[in-house]
Amino acid sequence: MTTIPVSSDQPPILLLDVDGVLNALDRLPAARGGWDDWQHGSATADGTRWPITWSPQVVGTLRDWHERGWVELRWLTTWGHEANDELRRLLGLPPLAVVGTYHDIGAPSGGAGAGASHASVTPAAPDPLSGRWWKYDHVVTLLRDEPERRFLWVDDDLDRLDGAFVRWAETQASITAIVPDPRRGLTAADLQAIAAVL
Repeated sequence: MTTIPVSSDQPPILLLDVDGVLNALDRLPAARGGWDDWQHGSATADGTRWPITWSPQVVGTLRDWHERGWVELRWLTTWGHEANDELRRLLGLPPLAVVGTYHDIGAPSGGAGAGASHASVTPAAPDPLSGRWWKYDHVVTLLRDEPERRFLWVDDDLDRLDGAFVRWAETQASITAIVPDPRRGLTAADLQAIAAVL
């Protein structure tokens, strides 16, 4: 686990995706390197059970940083509010704020809308307001609503559209984009990049 000194009274907000970040999409991620503690289970979203492959070491590191107040974890995932049901219990995470869902674009950044979950919305779905990506619109809203905060946006889909969202994030002084390999999820190098911001 990486040690991080306690810093300001307003920790960075880590916008956390699930599939391809915490949930490695390769059923045998160890074959691609990385962690040696992979666990397999399942969680329900939108009435369907989904396979989950995760590293307790990765999740434990993020949970520890969150509980120590070094970072504030918030969900930004197609799992939506259902990330706080079976999934978070399976992973051993506390309930986290949901930034928003595909169906509540334009809602307050706390994610108050009911929204659709992982099973009914694909990550590639464009949103009706900008025609770009619903997650992007929520991040733009967060930047407007919380201009004093620093953000880490952790999502394997950030490099879509030929890296347009990574390039956009690089133009924002308050955002650091972390793009894991979806087959392996977060790696030690990804956690080190997050730790460097914290």
